[in-house]
Amino acid sequence: MTSSDVSVPEWMTKEYFVDAIAVKLELPPTAFTITDLDVRKATEAGDNYASILYRVRVSVRVHDGDKRLDVSLIVKALPKLGLSDEMIKMMNLFPKEMAMYTDILPLMEGMYHARGRTGVAFGPRCLKHSTEPTDIIVMEDLRDRSFTMANRRQGMDMKHTRLVLRRMAQFHAASVVRAEQCGPYGELFKEGMFREAGRAMTEQFQKGQADFFQKMMHGWSEKQSFYADILKYWGMDLFDTLLIMTRANPAKFNVLNHGDMWCNNVLFHYTEDGEPSDILLIDYQLSFWSSPAIDLLYFIMTSVNGDLKLSQMNYMIEYYHGQLVESLTFLGYTGKVPLLKELHSDITAHHLFGLMICFSVLPICLMEKTDDASMDLMLDQGDAGTAFKLKMYNNPAYVKQMEQILDYFYDRGVMDILQIGTQRTARIECDPSLELPLWLDREFIEYIVDSKYGVGTAVKRIVRSVHVKNAANKGDSYASALYSAKVSLLWQEAATEETLSLIIKAPPKGIAASYTLDKEMYVRELYLYEQLIPAFEELYRNKGVSVKLAPRYYKPRVGLPVDVIVLEDLTTTGFRLANRQDGLDKAHVEAVLDHLALFHAASAVYCASGNILPKELTESSKDREMASKTDKLFAPSLDSLFKYMKEWDFAADYVDDLETVSRQIYSLLVDTWTIDENGFNVLNHGDAWLNNILFAYDDETVKRVAMIDYQYPSWGSPVFDLIHFLFSSVRGDLKLSKQAYFLRHYQERLVHNLVLLGYGKRLPTLQQLHIDFNDRLSAAIKTTVIDLPYVLVEPSEDASQEAAVVQTEVGQRFQQLLFDNDRFKEQMRQLLPYFRSRGILIPEAANCRQDV
Repeated sequence: MTSSDVSVPEWMTKEYFVDAIAVKLELPPTAFTITDLDVRKATEAGDNYASILYRVRVSVRVHDGDKRLDVSLIVKALPKLGLSDEMIKMMNLFPKEMAMYTDILPLMEGMYHARGRTGVAFGPRCLKHSTEPTDIIVMEDLRDRSFTMANRRQGMDMKHTRLVLRRMAQFHAASVVRAEQCGPYGELFKEGMFREAGRAMTEQFQKGQADFFQKMMHGWSEKQSFYADILKYWGMDLFDTLLIMTRANPAKFNVLNHGDMWCNNVLFHYTEDGEPSDILLIDYQLSFWSSPAIDLLYFIMTSVNGDLKLSQMNYMIEYYHGQLVESLTFLGYTGKVPLLKELHSDITAHHLFGLMICFSVLPICLMEKTDDASMDLMLDQGDAGTAFKLKMYNNPAYVKQMEQILDYFYDRGVMDILQIGTQRTARIECDPSLELPLWLDREFIEYIVDSKYGVGTAVKRIVRSVHVKNAANKGDSYASALYSAKVSLLWQEAATEETLSLIIKAPPKGIAASYTLDKEMYVRELYLYEQLIPAFEELYRNKGVSVKLAPRYYKPRVGLPVDVIVLEDLTTTGFRLANRQDGLDKAHVEAVLDHLALFHAASAVYCASGNILPKELTESSKDREMASKTDKLFAPSLDSLFKYMKEWDFAADYVDDLETVSRQIYSLLVDTWTIDENGFNVLNHGDAWLNNILFAYDDETVKRVAMIDYQYPSWGSPVFDLIHFLFSSVRGDLKLSKQAYFLRHYQERLVHNLVLLGYGKRLPTLQQLHIDFNDRLSAAIKTTVIDLPYVLVEPSEDASQEAAVVQTEVGQRFQQLLFDNDRFKEQMRQLLPYFRSRGILIPEAANCRQDV
């Protein structure tokens, strides 16, 4: 064996190629002998990023006649490259490509051949494929048939472009007819470059890559600097938008896209006078079922000559459409053929994909050949990766094309990636580490300011500056993104400067969003802030009592892409969180119980007065499907919990029973949370624990309490809030010893408030409260195994909802902090015997349904 500038893998032996040569020569394996292998690189650096390509010249001696010949093969193998290796496996590149070469392409070519168009071919012939010792595909060497790449830096002229568009249309047409005849392509082809499984990896590299690219754009020109400012906060919104955009819309015309349609995956055959006469496509690793706009934009934006790609866009789309209609007709397609105007609209709807390709693939097309080009180098954030990207993004040819491309897409509204109606810069300052939402800009803040102060000359405030930072530390907020905005104002009429502090709450972005199962959280919370809390506070005002149940709410402008809640920042008036790890002392617990009694009493009187709550507040606890999903979500976290708990000497007699209940706890709680229509019910806060409670002090004495995060309110017994609060947030030495006292304290305040507000029904007794508390005590297990570890855990940069439920390195590290925690162990030492003595370490104890 010989090789040149390439490391030959151990599996690449003469024996390995016997099957491929037998197919190529159409001879049985016994009819020839492989005498030698010559292995070389099949592509230059920068020509292939997702696999290793070898050109293997196989020397063969055919026994019949003792003939000797050389057979050239292209061998494609899964790389062992590091960063990119995980990405390639995650995207199922090789299984997809094997299916294309061995099954789908031959069938599609056969459609044309059966009708007499034997010259239609979509790729090289696959001679062998295997998955051991790695994923390997062996193909014919198209160089033997005089196929070669076009000059990627020059871009294709119209002759080359028409050939590609014609073959693309033939490919798309055949894929549609194949689907019509054989059914859908299956799960393997549902997603292409953008897939949910790639979210975590994308988020890992996105910010560094985006920051670098924006820095480069600022150095191009003043106009490009403006565009860079627009792109600055796209963050994972770009991924989320493209994830949705690239999925097939069943109401539209879809095709099997090649998925990686750039010049390096198109090989041309030329006549003797140098005219392109035929093409073949290679690298079907990203093929997926979606709009034909994907392949069209990918190809045109990356591979057509810079002087033609925009000026001739309409012509190219028209040409492709004509070829598509002709091919569909030729193959006997019976479905609806898209009109040319419909294709134009579809392409416009996918323009963001085209812009993204210009950020990611076009610079590769235009850069000079370099020996070190690789996907790993593109993802690398060290010195080598920086030097490579500097060379790639500052290439004059790339900068020149991007000046036109950015104008083109800006004029077509593409930079409004969330379709909120604006393409503008944020014009606010924020911490460098913050991923600012696109809707949170100067205009958003100005709307809030005008709503608060008014727009008349005498009251108008001018926003001078805005600074936004994260409002919560790591581990303090898991279900929302919280932003703190400090707004500097000028009151011109009074010639004074003011500061307005706001808390802005929105659904989590990026990977955290994928762990949010409850999609109605913000519907409920908005209803409370807009409707119920003002109504509850008015009940007390009407009795001459001033009560503040929550921070002041400011209604944001309409038309935002997500539900947003804007609140006053209570920290500016002295409110602060208590130390969650220490837990609350007696005075703090009493203050919280007083506040819950105010809220609960107002809700009971409100509903007793004939007001009807929406079903989102009365039926959420009945959702068994959601409960089952939540049990599954927390299963990996419970795996870790019980792994550690089984090592605790004091837990041996309890751990098996606790695990049995815990692994189905959300499903069991559907029955625990059953509403007793004949009992005393209130609107529960739903998530009453330390991180949702703020305290204001007078000389270290608690004077006021405010509760936030009304995301999980639910109508039912008040013991839901009491159990969750007492078992999550009370200091360990008080949690059980003062339990009866705390229930009495709450009940006395509750009855006082009910009488004050004129409650017309029978008052809840303390005995009834104790019985209900006991009947529904299984809820304490959920609080203890799911929530209490978060209360007691040490602060950590690893803290996140994802890290709590995944078995990655970060996840395992954070879960050890959660569960192998001395504070947690000490509380569990008391709670486990208590749970046993109260009879709740069995699933049956959770059932509170009245019909049982």
